[in-house]
Amino acid sequence: MNYLENNKEAWNEAFKKHQKTWKKNPIENILENDFAFLNNDLIAELKDIELKDKDVAQFCCNNGRELLSIVKSGAKSGTGFDFAENFINEAARIAELKNINCKFICTNIMDIGNEYKDKFDLVFCTIGTLCWFENLCDFFKQVSLVLKINGIVLISESHPILNIFAMDGEKNYDQKNPEKIVQSYFKKNPWVGNDGLDYYSKEKYKSKTLTDFPHTFSDIINSMIDNNISIKKVLEFDNDISNQFDSLDKGKIPLSMIVKGIKI
Repeated sequence: MNYLENNKEAWNEAFKKHQKTWKKNPIENILENDFAFLNNDLIAELKDIELKDKDVAQFCCNNGRELLSIVKSGAKSGTGFDFAENFINEAARIAELKNINCKFICTNIMDIGNEYKDKFDLVFCTIGTLCWFENLCDFFKQVSLVLKINGIVLISESHPILNIFAMDGEKNYDQKNPEKIVQSYFKKNPWVGNDGLDYYSKEKYKSKTLTDFPHTFSDIINSMIDNNISIKKVLEFDNDISNQFDSLDKGKIPLSMIVKGIKI
């Protein structure tokens, strides 16, 4: 079994744990608000794009809540891609329930084919997307494939500098010195573990084996450029959007970022 199949099993396994949190604050109710689930910095960029009449795609859409919110807030249509059936089925259920013009495709991002070539005005990816792909050049090749000429890609992610620190609660985490560097920024080998994917309640459980990959800032930027995406804006922030580095939040370190590009 390769790492993608293992990761897919781990995500499907995590669905019920995530669902416990959703039930406390039902998505059906939260969707009554514009741009629900999106942080203020990302909302500002989306408003600047002017979503009206735009066909939007999200790679690694999870349960679709962000894409559903964007379409409800003004976009023409939404298409979400993810390989975990449990999450895709939940996204489709909500779209039908709330009559929002979104469809959800269960697929490996690398298997998205020419049926979606030049289809979207905007592709966006949010926190926790890029780390699941070993080769970012291949990932952004898929982004470029589905974007129209002059289409926009918007990435809202953890800042790559966080790769050098231990997350709160990890074995090598130092509570007295959370800024302690524990590994090289240029780390190449992936993280492999079984600590689970419940980033809402932060419950640790023995999960299916997970494999995710470190990437530098230059990996991200150059992979976009190599796939005919012109970089238009880079923003860095001191707020933690991952829910994993509470002790560093609003400190001296860049914790999150937004990168905007246009297909040329």
